[in-house]
Amino acid sequence: MLLQITIVIALLLLQGCAKSEDAGTPVESQIPAEQSIVTQVVVPTPSEDAASIGITAENYPRIDGSTSTLPLVQGIYKRMFLPMHGDGEGWPGMPQKASKTMASYEMLINGDVDLIIVPDPSKEVKRMADSTGSELEYIPIGAEALVFITHEDNPVKDINATQVQKIYADMSITDWSELGGKNGRIVPICRNADSGSQAQIENLVLGGRAINQAVEENYMERDMNGMLNMVESYRNFARDGEENAYSLGYTLFYYVQITQSVIGEMDIKTLAYDGVSPTPETILSREYPLAINYYAVVRKELPVDHPARSIAGWLRTTEGQWEVGISGLGALKTLYEPPQ
Repeated sequence: MLLQITIVIALLLLQGCAKSEDAGTPVESQIPAEQSIVTQVVVPTPSEDAASIGITAENYPRIDGSTSTLPLVQGIYKRMFLPMHGDGEGWPGMPQKASKTMASYEMLINGDVDLIIVPDPSKEVKRMADSTGSELEYIPIGAEALVFITHEDNPVKDINATQVQKIYADMSITDWSELGGKNGRIVPICRNADSGSQAQIENLVLGGRAINQAVEENYMERDMNGMLNMVESYRNFARDGEENAYSLGYTLFYYVQITQSVIGEMDIKTLAYDGVSPTPETILSREYPLAINYYAVVRKELPVDHPARSIAGWLRTTEGQWEVGISGLGALKTLYEPPQ
């Protein structure tokens, strides 16, 4: 028994010595090898277009904008930097979403971005800029228009400002027969207050009048796709006996074109306004009464040599206007005065 106890004590002493010796040697990292690898930062290679205007990976400006201009924002990035792969794909730093119109204006005013691409500003944007002492510079780079849309089966073809005001503001027009259509309820769909298309209907059509609260509470869509889908699909939810009930909405002309080029033709149509149909030609010539512009907007105090101004200037060149056009927006042949 004494021998057994002696052996156990000896073993314990040997283990203690081993631990003491281990304490004096470096301990190997317990972090798995794959976790200890430092991620390599990918730096995009500037294109010839970028080099010609002094754009580098280090000075590329922070660009944002409305939902409808995201394809152009991405197109600019692709023109400024070479793809990572030989098959013409791979831009890891390319923006993947837009902050939307009002939010992008706020970010520009606050200095969080350098350049935004948006349609005409709302009165709220102007008030916000004035309240912060910010001066914004509007550089026209594309053509656009506010349009009114309905289901393609609706026989109504035209609408005017008075009718829109009576539908959306005081709801005194509620039936399509009052616009030359069949007897059937008008279902007015509106956008949220900080959307670009909402700014345009307020600026161009409502004349300072507000959207009726009943419309906002019952028929508001918070994104442009939702507006198109509701106008197209409302008939699926119409009440019994309302086969001639159609929804009415508003959006931007080129956004409709972009959407349908991606997902295919929808069962919607654009209405003429004051007898003029919206087309690329009538929008560019401003024959269509609700024609507007897209702008590259910067803070006025931005230095003349700032990369954001370089991008804005490039968008007005032949190459830049080509990019505006292939992004789905209306390229300019004539530049218009910025909003006052």
